[in-house]
Amino acid sequence: MNRTKTGARVAVACAAVLCSTVGCNSPTGMAVQLVGKAVDAVEAKKLDDELIGRSPAAADAKFGQPNDVFAQVGGPRKWRVYPGGMMDVMGNQRYVLEVNRNSIAGVATVKLDASGIDLARKYMFDQKVSGKTPKECEAALDLGPPRLTARSEISGNMAQIFDARMGKEIGSPKYCRLKFDASGRYIEIALIDVEASAGDKPPA
Repeated sequence: MNRTKTGARVAVACAAVLCSTVGCNSPTGMAVQLVGKAVDAVEAKKLDDELIGRSPAAADAKFGQPNDVFAQVGGPRKWRVYPGGMMDVMGNQRYVLEVNRNSIAGVATVKLDASGIDLARKYMFDQKVSGKTPKECEAALDLGPPRLTARSEISGNMAQIFDARMGKEIGSPKYCRLKFDASGRYIEIALIDVEASAGDKPPA
């Protein structure tokens, strides 16, 4: 592994340790939560080895133009969302690359809300936040402050991620993702069970 890739991996590892101490999430886990659910850690690892430490242009050359680009509000990270490729016959998979200061720092392959977990709880949350602003949604959900806020550079829509674990649940972390339109009004909710991704996972 060359020096650039080694340095990038060390930076990602350090970021994950820092996140675990200050209450945020790791890069790849956050990508999963913004878009969907990780489904193929083996493929993600291969892409990670190929692309980590390179510029976003390398990803564009491999995947084409991104479907969307989310930018962290108040931070340097971005997440570039690409179509799932020729093997994605259902059209519901995506490649998600985290970019930090113009360098690819992590890769995830995801399905769009594939788990369908906890539908009753999802419906309950949806009823609480329907038509509300981000601040009103935060108060209505009572899940604490969002772990991440990111805005699409293409549509202007915003996404917020909340920790949705009930008490000290055993198993993979669960998150609640809210989406807002460009005017700042709630439009969509998803509950996500994070199981696998290349690189670091969110703290359990």
